Amino acid sequence: MSQLDLSKPQRPDWWQFAEDCVRRYHLYHRELQQTRRKTLKEDAPDGSAGAEEPLVPPAPDHPHSLLHYLSKHPDARHLPPDLWEALEEEGADPYACDDKGRWLPDTDLPADRLLLLLRIAAAFGSPAAVDAQLARGAVLILHNIPVSGFSSVENLLNHALLPPGWQAFDSRRQVQLPQRVTLAVPSVREGEIEQRHFDELQDLIIKGLAHSQPLWICLPHEMALPTPLVAEHCHQLTVPQVDADFLIALLRQTHSRTGRIDEAAARAALPSNGQLKGLSAATLVFALRAPTAKRVAQRLTQALVAPAAQIAEEAPTQEVITGIGPAYDTARQLVADLRLWAEGGVAWNEIPHSLLLFGAPGTGKSYLARAMGRSARVNCVETSCAEWQSAGHLGNLLLAMRRSFDEARKNAPCILFIDEVDAISSRTSGDTHGSRYGSQVIAGLLEQMDRISLEEGIMVVGACNHPQHIDPAVLRAGRFDIKIEMPLPSMAMLQHLLAERLQDAFPEDAMLELARDCIGKTAADVDAAVRAARSEARHSGCPLDLQLLRRDLQVMAQEENHDLLYRIAVHESGHAIAAWIFGETVNQVRVAAAGGTIERDVPLNAGLPADFECQLYIHLAGRAAERLIFGVVSAGAGGGATSDLAQAARMVLAMEFELGLGAFGNGWFGPQDPSRLTACERQRLQERLDYAEDHARALLYHHQQLLKDMAADLVQKREFDTKAVRSWLRGVPRKNGPEPVLDQ
Repeated sequence: MSQLDLSKPQRPDWWQFAEDCVRRYHLYHRELQQTRRKTLKEDAPDGSAGAEEPLVPPAPDHPHSLLHYLSKHPDARHLPPDLWEALEEEGADPYACDDKGRWLPDTDLPADRLLLLLRIAAAFGSPAAVDAQLARGAVLILHNIPVSGFSSVENLLNHALLPPGWQAFDSRRQVQLPQRVTLAVPSVREGEIEQRHFDELQDLIIKGLAHSQPLWICLPHEMALPTPLVAEHCHQLTVPQVDADFLIALLRQTHSRTGRIDEAAARAALPSNGQLKGLSAATLVFALRAPTAKRVAQRLTQALVAPAAQIAEEAPTQEVITGIGPAYDTARQLVADLRLWAEGGVAWNEIPHSLLLFGAPGTGKSYLARAMGRSARVNCVETSCAEWQSAGHLGNLLLAMRRSFDEARKNAPCILFIDEVDAISSRTSGDTHGSRYGSQVIAGLLEQMDRISLEEGIMVVGACNHPQHIDPAVLRAGRFDIKIEMPLPSMAMLQHLLAERLQDAFPEDAMLELARDCIGKTAADVDAAVRAARSEARHSGCPLDLQLLRRDLQVMAQEENHDLLYRIAVHESGHAIAAWIFGETVNQVRVAAAGGTIERDVPLNAGLPADFECQLYIHLAGRAAERLIFGVVSAGAGGGATSDLAQAARMVLAMEFELGLGAFGNGWFGPQDPSRLTACERQRLQERLDYAEDHARALLYHHQQLLKDMAADLVQKREFDTKAVRSWLRGVPRKNGPEPVLDQ
């Protein structure tokens, strides 16, 4: 037998007003049923008009005093003890039963409309709040109306919420009444709001604003009005999400003849409010077919909690983030924080909520985001800016964007992974083509990021190739707390990837050599090559061997051009020596047949001409090293916008035309297109770059043997880390910066 401690149940503030609205709606439906019965009786065939049994049994007449008493004393037993206990033994709900043991009401109220009515009434909270929005010239925006409920809003307002004498009419209907509320509701087709419906809604709003009658604008959660239509004086209300209180209020109407249910048992059986965020209309209507309120709650729990528990059981319990590097270390730290929060060991506002991974394509950003979800044993909701854009026009794009964030809310706790964040344009890019469209997309993303940052259990992970293309407002802390680069994998990371995918199929020394030869390749390159090699071996009926794997990785040892590798190593070693001389920290140097890379930390500086000159020398030190050792330079310093020559040229042009550090003094002329320079400007640029290369060559002149030896070792090892660079360069004097740290 259920024990209740509800002598004075704690009710939300909206409860009484919502029950009054439901009572009005109940009376409306009863009158509607009686009218229908009368119509059916008048239309019945001859001889049946006097039938004794009505088509719909009349509602029992409960004394008003009894119902009033029961509502004030929810734990009172209004039935004889034997009947009460018999009903409990049968699995019925005695709190909901009349004196004949019946508990399901005879008036079959539509549950979806009833629940929507409760939520709308809760948004207002009181009759006074409704009256305030009936003033002359009032404009109300009612957010979060479910799309499926648009067709019911007018009926609910007229028969349950608006005071007597007032009527609400859709703005498409030309009705002139002194006490009329004009409704602007978007059209729906097959459960979707299309762009043309969004445009139509704006027209309806403009027409509704043309007269002084109250205008109520109903919007779904996924839609926001353009800024010009949302004036400061518009009142805005948000229909609250479904929670346990709404379901209890609903079940008191759908599963009781007394207005009561076994509330303690029903509440105990309901899912948590967080899990109820994922409640769909189909799940609710099926659950409501259960005979009692408690059974309804149990069905909801079975539908919402069981799948989540199953996902948690299927998720791997071991640590799955096994990569090497700062990005992987950061991911492991965030996962540890997420686990600690889930266990109650730390508050949500004490851990980072978001991470942006950026780097070249194929470096494993998507893989790492998914691994974070698996490692934290939470869901991973994946989306991308390209997916949003494929939805269609602006309204559909924003709708798709909001759906992704809503899905994350429904699956919380979770990782929300947003790929291709740099597809969202920047308002500071200077591109005026489609700038209004881009600004609205950015505003929509900022709104969603801000809203979701206030909700617990959702960690946002973004990925992109070009973070410099992203609007600064998107990148700021609070939207993306941590921003970290995922570079091309190091040799240790490549060895780890190969070992993980090949499962110790080859000796360790062979894997080390293979990883060395794969320097410059991405994680995606390795994955694709291993899959292709396995497929080829499977179809040929031969075991997987290193020769086959090397062919798919395109690192055939006999085809290596050692002269080319040595030139690339000389080039990169020249950069490293120059950077060391000017006090920078060199984190990594790599060479591969496709080219070389160097990673260095540029210390903060005052932006003096000497600081820029140092950077010019470093950028051109690779070209200077080639000229010093080989007597001729290759095209390795040129090429794309990230090449050495391109970066050096942009720096010289910025000093001349933007920073006030060149021939024009205080003049500012904006970013310059190198292809549009005058002959005089091109000559001055060339002279500055020639001087920088000559100065870099002079710096390296005294270290020629070191340059050759360092390059030869780099060809053999293919990669130097910070420690290796320091070991090679510790004897080279530095012009500024920290003193060299000797190994212990």
